[in-house]
Amino acid sequence: MEAVEETDTNSKLADTIMENLMKVYTIEEIMQTVRKNKDKSVYLCVKRSKPESPKIYVDSNGNHCYRCDETLLVPIPKKFVVLEPDKLYFEMTLRANIMLALNGAEEKELHH
Repeated sequence: MEAVEETDTNSKLADTIMENLMKVYTIEEIMQTVRKNKDKSVYLCVKRSKPESPKIYVDSNGNHCYRCDETLLVPIPKKFVVLEPDKLYFEMTLRANIMLALNGAEEKELHH
């Protein structure tokens, strides 16, 4: 029962993060950022306790990696931007990555 409650809480938090992200950036802007930086890691950076303040971060030096603790550093998926451009699938995989990170998934489980 507790796992179901945690999943519901994380699902709501993922929705909140996506809603706030869309207030700051459009899907097209995020896709453009990924396209321009296709050889670099691009992350969504947000604190669990402050889902109203998501940021897109380009890791120019390769100093950062996936995090799923209080500070989420979630890789922005590139497949549906660079290899097979598709706005809808991109948005779905981005939301899935947020949800996976909130659930503490290993990096290999995320969409890239």
